[in-house]
Amino acid sequence: MSPSVVAAMLVALGDDAGPYALMIGAGFLVGVYAHAAKMPRLLVAAILFVLLSTILAIVVAFSYDGSPPRIKP
Repeated sequence: MSPSVVAAMLVALGDDAGPYALMIGAGFLVGVYAHAAKMPRLLVAAILFVLLSTILAIVVAFSYDGSPPRIKP
């Protein structure tokens, strides 16, 4: 994956945690399906998708420059 594609993905997804959680969850669902259907290549692809989605979420979290979220008492 080229750096320009990663940069475009970071800009498109933003700072909200929802899209990253959705990508990770979708990867797990595909992984469960691939395991149950005995499809090893799809399982490897799902594992890589979850791994890349997690790394992307961590990079976005560390690069966040906004104010900290307000916690309601």
